Amino acid sequence: TYGRTSAFDLETGADNDNDQLVTLHIWSKAQGEAETRLIMDSIRARLDGAAFSIGSRGQTRLSLEFAEARYDEDLAVHHGLLRFRALTQDAP
Repeated sequence: TYGRTSAFDLETGADNDNDQLVTLHIWSKAQGEAETRLIMDSIRARLDGAAFSIGSRGQTRLSLEFAEARYDEDLAVHHGLLRFRALTQDAP
């Protein structure tokens, strides 16, 4: 699941479309957290350090900021979170 996204400037704290946080949620009903970790590792391997060209804005590079896997007792599922920073460098 694609989760919360926020955009800001690290240096000034102001809104900034060039620097965004993107959160991905992974859910698994499998016994233990092995399946959740496997999915998280697969996503991390493909996205961490990846660079994308999105339209004419320039290049966007992703870097992993946070990862966590835990059991959600209320839903009886394993829940994984991956938070990536997406930094866009404007084209010259």
